[in-house]
Amino acid sequence: MAAIFRVFIVTVAQIKERPASLPKAKTEIEPQKISLWDDLAEFWKQRTVLVLLTKRDISSRHKGSMLGKLWPILHPMGQLCIYTFVFSIILKIKFGTSSSTENFAIYLMTGMIPWAIFSESVSRACTVILENPNLITKVVFPTEILPLVNVASALSTQALAFSVLVVSSFLVTGQIHSTICWIPLVIVPLVFFSAGLSWLLASLGVFVRDTRHILNLTLQAGMYATPIFYPTSSIPSELKWIAQLNPLAGIIDDLRRTLIEGRSPNWESFLAYSAISTTVLVLGLIFFLKTKRTFADVM
Repeated sequence: MAAIFRVFIVTVAQIKERPASLPKAKTEIEPQKISLWDDLAEFWKQRTVLVLLTKRDISSRHKGSMLGKLWPILHPMGQLCIYTFVFSIILKIKFGTSSSTENFAIYLMTGMIPWAIFSESVSRACTVILENPNLITKVVFPTEILPLVNVASALSTQALAFSVLVVSSFLVTGQIHSTICWIPLVIVPLVFFSAGLSWLLASLGVFVRDTRHILNLTLQAGMYATPIFYPTSSIPSELKWIAQLNPLAGIIDDLRRTLIEGRSPNWESFLAYSAISTTVLVLGLIFFLKTKRTFADVM
């Protein structure tokens, strides 16, 4: 009893020695504020993930097929043969007034390749978040990379198709123009435009599940509204504003100028569609970063 009594006396003495007012413990957890620049910094750190996912996406496309990695070469060669037979040999269509019937397939492929990059990127973007729920809800992952994987994958695949186009252009025309060096510069706005819309549609696809169905109809109309099967000069003057607002129209026109016609890009048009593409890129990224924190709740 004496020992217990002494412990009681010591405890009481320690309590009396404590300060009268103790700081209150925080019971609320303050939400961590993440700025747009923090998101961009984290995205840049994870750029190697983009490369790895792009390689995986490309390798998985033809996995299990007999010809495998040869399809990215065989497919554009087959398309070019079909276009040449139908439009040049059977229909004998000329592209504009200055070209021959043999050149029509080359002009057509020059328009189809950038359109394929754009359409494949945005169409797959609508469901890219919904198709990867584990990366959104269970893993700390930079989700803004997922739409870019589609863009990088489409760009890599169509780069092989473009090499086929360059060789075919040489066989038809007998020359390769030095202006072909401008092509990488023209492709940059195409990547910006595709990436910006991919971010926008990837986010909308989470909240509005009808986005992909609406996009399919929009892409069908957009293909014919873009000067792929016809030159820009054939567009009626009252509808020229549609082509001016469509970056793909200027991009395709400049690709034809540099690859087939041996002329430099139309710099006035280049600045216009580059500005539009850059604006779409920035707005699409901002919209995606602002909405991505609610993806897990919706899914």
